[in-house]
Amino acid sequence: MPTHNRVELLKKAINSVLAQSYQNFKLVIVNDGSSDGTQAYLESLKDPRISFIEHKSPMGACRSRNDAIDFLDTELVTGLDDDDTFLPERLTELLSVYDDNYSFVCSGYYWDYGTYKKPLFKGNREITLSDAFDLNQCSNQILVNRKRVIDIGGFDVSLPALQDYDLWIRLISNYGTAYRLGKPLYIVNSDQNIEHISSVDNKMKAIAIFSKKHEKLMLKRNKENFEFYKKKINGDKFSFLNLLTSIKYGLFNLKLRLFFSRYFKRISTIRLKYLQSGGLLHLLKSEIKDLLSSNCIHVTIVLILLFLTFYFY
Repeated sequence: MPTHNRVELLKKAINSVLAQSYQNFKLVIVNDGSSDGTQAYLESLKDPRISFIEHKSPMGACRSRNDAIDFLDTELVTGLDDDDTFLPERLTELLSVYDDNYSFVCSGYYWDYGTYKKPLFKGNREITLSDAFDLNQCSNQILVNRKRVIDIGGFDVSLPALQDYDLWIRLISNYGTAYRLGKPLYIVNSDQNIEHISSVDNKMKAIAIFSKKHEKLMLKRNKENFEFYKKKINGDKFSFLNLLTSIKYGLFNLKLRLFFSRYFKRISTIRLKYLQSGGLLHLLKSEIKDLLSSNCIHVTIVLILLFLTFYFY
């Protein structure tokens, strides 16, 4: 677990590991140059299963993850970001489906908006290389044989973002299909006030490196879907024509969602407010009142689109 200047969130993350129903684990935290009391907190922990590594100056999340993996002597490894949390059955459930015939196993997770937690990737399924190129549907944490990660070079420190996605691709490419347990076992914190590791600029730079690195392995549909992802991250236009021409490559709901967010921003704003703070009826009453008072002649159409947006999101 890498961490940098988020000691209060780190405490919650560590507590979620300690609360696991499966207790035979080792936890390594890498303090990546923190200056907020993180080191003192780590030194106060007395659980013999917990170890820590201190970087005197920040070296990045990827280097920190690689250092933790090298430090461990376990057969299997998994990860946790310092602003996220495990659900109590995560290790038990992942171990119950682990099979060396798969390159790794992973699970669904909850995206925590604030008031509501949305479950993502709820279906059990095998994930092929083409599936993984279409969309990172393995989440940002997996359970994997430690030696496999080391043998393919670990996380790529040259990438400014998409480091986990890149590693999952290389694992599947080298060791075959992965398996996802559809049960959400992890909570990802989407708080906009938290400084996240990857900015838009970093993601765009990483997309260029990732594309060049894996281009020969990608099918036409993978390249088309990666272009969609690029548009999404960069905030590019995504017209109705773009939607119609791209849905033959799959990911229909994601593409429809992006179309709505680009051309019906008010609806997207209502949705986000609802997920963050709840109060759907109050939000709808307020928005309908504003629409009627603005002499909008397309109120009915907007309300239908609002319904469809909530349905597909």
